[in-house]
Amino acid sequence: MRRAVLQNDAALPALAAALEPEAMTRRLAPLVSRLQRRESAGVENWRVVEIDILKYKPGHRCALGYTLDGPGARQRLFAKAYTSERGQRIEETMGMIAAAIPREALLIPVPVSYLPDLKLLVTEYLRGIPLSWFLHEERFDIPARRAAFAIAVLHRCNAPLGRRWTASQEVANTGSWLARSPAGSLACSGRAEVLLDALRRGARLLDEAPEKVVHRDFYPEQVWDCKGRTALLDLDDAQLGDGAVDVGNFLAHLRLRSLQFPRLTQDLERMRPVFQEEYARQQTDHADMKGFSKRVGFYEAATLLRLSSVYSLRERWAHFLPQALLDSCEAVLDASG
Repeated sequence: MRRAVLQNDAALPALAAALEPEAMTRRLAPLVSRLQRRESAGVENWRVVEIDILKYKPGHRCALGYTLDGPGARQRLFAKAYTSERGQRIEETMGMIAAAIPREALLIPVPVSYLPDLKLLVTEYLRGIPLSWFLHEERFDIPARRAAFAIAVLHRCNAPLGRRWTASQEVANTGSWLARSPAGSLACSGRAEVLLDALRRGARLLDEAPEKVVHRDFYPEQVWDCKGRTALLDLDDAQLGDGAVDVGNFLAHLRLRSLQFPRLTQDLERMRPVFQEEYARQQTDHADMKGFSKRVGFYEAATLLRLSSVYSLRERWAHFLPQALLDSCEAVLDASG
């Protein structure tokens, strides 16, 4: 039933073809050889034997996992279908970042190809588990330190990205999310507008920040353990900007998860200082940490306000989470001065 829904998504019309094993065998078999750096080695022997729907957001995007059987081997590929041509830009961005970061330092999924007729970006498939799973074993220190390490490595890399993200764009993006909130929800209330105005004023007062490669959608589930090695996933929104955007986003998601899953609250709260201390330890320049902390507070508050809108659109959480997120946003703004 789910596959039938995907095949009839008007915003993603190419999904029907992307879910056909025989058609995708012809498209993906050469890519397996390319990924293995064996351009002509047995291309005709590879076959798509399984297609997994990993994550689907109707009308927006769909993540797929392809399993191919070949001569004495099995290969997995990851792919994401988009509604626009943004996959081509993401392929270029991921390629520059992957080239700038040694794999022994941090795993970044290597882009393999972009198929424009399908609006499908194909990348290396990394096998692993989200580091956040360690929280279920009451081990908060492992995800905290490895997440801080991963984002610090990204911030230090010299990938020559062309697009830039600013504090004013962060506020505008938050405002656009609030505008999508259901009529009558707290996320489009007068209180939300007051908080958005406070962010607008705050953006004008922030110190100028050094420019780094930033993830822009960084939260605990984006960092994976791949057989003891650390991987950073989902670089769709990566740009140049202030490293505080990633730290603030991460901290906001720790607050979010504690609201969603109260039994994890203690470990999530203990993660905050460990993550921040480890990130600071990874920095070579500690001169501007006071200004950095103020900017982190700004981005954390902006993320919490944005999330109040995101979760007002999700039936499971809409009855209480937007209110709690607005409370958290206000608390962060008050603490940041």
